[in-house]
Amino acid sequence: MNKKVLLAILFAGSIAFSCSKDEEAPAPVAETPAPTPTPTPTGNTTGSTTPNFNGADASLWAVKSLSVTTIPGLPPVTTTIGLGVAAFNDGSSNLVSAGTVMLNSTTLTLNSNNSYTNTIGTTNPTGIDFTSGVSWDVTGANGFNAFTKNVTLPFPTVSEVTSSATITKASGYTLTVNTVTGADSVMFLIGGVSKTLAGNATSCTFSSSDLSSLNNGTTVVQVAAYTYNSETIGAKTIYFGNETVQSKTATVE
Repeated sequence: MNKKVLLAILFAGSIAFSCSKDEEAPAPVAETPAPTPTPTPTGNTTGSTTPNFNGADASLWAVKSLSVTTIPGLPPVTTTIGLGVAAFNDGSSNLVSAGTVMLNSTTLTLNSNNSYTNTIGTTNPTGIDFTSGVSWDVTGANGFNAFTKNVTLPFPTVSEVTSSATITKASGYTLTVNTVTGADSVMFLIGGVSKTLAGNATSCTFSSSDLSSLNNGTTVVQVAAYTYNSETIGAKTIYFGNETVQSKTATVE
């Protein structure tokens, strides 16, 4: 499996519910248990880029996961992989099945912890196609009604990560991209360490204290810009979001 596909699978590993759209720098809440992120050989994990929302009964995300490959003498090549992530809870932070969940006619896999994701493999290396929009179809179960939802939110744009591929814990680290447009909020992640800033943020500084939990060795840095809204369906508060994520491998020392 190549590195770009691995990053996408690591990214899609978890989900839960958090912040207020009106806050400039929403503070994340504790994440609902989800598929355990796959550790790198040195023990660092890739954090979940799916936000949490207080009071949400369910959260459904369409995600464009981007990575840039640079070959000396050639222009950079950006690979986009389409992902779907969904979770439904029972009102007490326990995830439950909501029947069959489809995103743009792709049936998402119900994981052992009752979260939903799509699988990337050799037969569909670029995942779900969002060129014609975002459409969810849920059959319903465990108190959730069946529904179909066409999401008209835009996907934010995020340029490639421009900060160094070397993270020195003792000195801190600033994770940067050149541009972010069309976002409500932006998450910045170094491995499993994350911060959420306002939708126009293009950089985020992590102190040496912030980075102290990281192990030396390989990790993944990510910048995830997202838009979202919510509606009530059958007395349940359902959040829908579109997200664009730029990822880059880095070395912690």
